[in-house]
Amino acid sequence: MSLQMLKKALFSLAIVFLVLFFAFHYFDMGYEALVCIDLFLIFWGLDKVVLWYLGEKFGIAAMVAVPADAHKSLRLIGLFFVAFITIYGAQDLLQRVAT
Repeated sequence: MSLQMLKKALFSLAIVFLVLFFAFHYFDMGYEALVCIDLFLIFWGLDKVVLWYLGEKFGIAAMVAVPADAHKSLRLIGLFFVAFITIYGAQDLLQRVAT
């Protein structure tokens, strides 16, 4: 599997879990909605890590994006932020599933 296909798969999974979050929330399925938001955070972060690895521009928020030609330290700070969000999502998912 190439990294481009992995990038598309991770992005697609993130969108699917975000849509599922809203659907579960609408139907008052709180536990499932929270699991979906954790999975969204994990796949969103993994997508950004792959973009960072490929040297492409990656957006952290609607108004914050790290360009491909940005200084290496700025790209590394963006990677640390994304890794923090991904680890938070994984930790919260593990705690939620364990209970």
